[in-house]
Amino acid sequence: MLVTLLQAPPPTPTPPTPAASPEDSLATLRGRATRDSTDAQLWLLMGRAYLGLGAEAHGATHRASEDSVWTRAVLDTAEEALARAAALAGPLGSSTVGDSARVLRVGAWAARSWLGWETGGVDAGVETWGPLPMDLRVPPVLEELGENLLRACPAGGVLLTAGDADFYAAWYMRFARGLRPDLLVVPLAAWRSDAVLRARLAADLKLKTHAGADAWLGELVRRRPVCASMAFERPPETRPRIRWDTRPLVWVAGPEGKGSRVPPRDFVFGALRVALDANDPWAEPALTAYARAARTTPALCEAIATFRVSSEVGTCRR
Repeated sequence: MLVTLLQAPPPTPTPPTPAASPEDSLATLRGRATRDSTDAQLWLLMGRAYLGLGAEAHGATHRASEDSVWTRAVLDTAEEALARAAALAGPLGSSTVGDSARVLRVGAWAARSWLGWETGGVDAGVETWGPLPMDLRVPPVLEELGENLLRACPAGGVLLTAGDADFYAAWYMRFARGLRPDLLVVPLAAWRSDAVLRARLAADLKLKTHAGADAWLGELVRRRPVCASMAFERPPETRPRIRWDTRPLVWVAGPEGKGSRVPPRDFVFGALRVALDANDPWAEPALTAYARAARTTPALCEAIATFRVSSEVGTCRR
């Protein structure tokens, strides 16, 4: 018996199970939705999956312009699924699922605006899709983050964002609330990965043509102020190197003009306090950005103390 086992060929290894493609995952989710159309979590997952497909269309392997109909359809489906998730989950602030659906729904509208930028330029943007829905919302802690970031950026600037939280927050306050219409809000990852979007923005901003994203960014800094959200761990590193100055909540490069700066004591953190008390998961990215800002601008601690957030911000503890 032992000899037989030793002489036998080794067993054929079981091939690893391939990861499910987005299409497979969506097929599963659609099947579940057919059986239970009242599951808010299910609609959130479906909306997130479609939003991911729409975001991929703006990545390094940018879909051809003739595929814009496909991208629009994907983003339409994402928006509808996320709106349904939010409606099923209850009012704003009543559930994590509902609030996440609302935030990602803003992301779907932001991705739609990129399509508008690519085809019609910066001035088209949101207008390409008509007015934003009246029920488009983000949690108050993100409204506050978006307002603080926009207020920190000099007049006529471009605000570069680091991740979903600061981008959706700033985009929402800029386009849904109409705050700081003089600013552009651009995710740095999209600027670097989406050559089509970058080329269109560069043309509208009258930048010289360059091969790389960093070269274009350097040209932008020479023409107008550029702000980098402190949701970044550090200001963007580029070649050639850009000189960044520290301001409350942002790093700034480029000409600032004569506009007045917002004093550190004038920023607000009341919604952050409420979100922390409610264990709102969207409080965490806001707190991370504010804590980094307090380390670089200690004068922010006065306002942070006013809103009783000092204990959560290590630099401001006494």
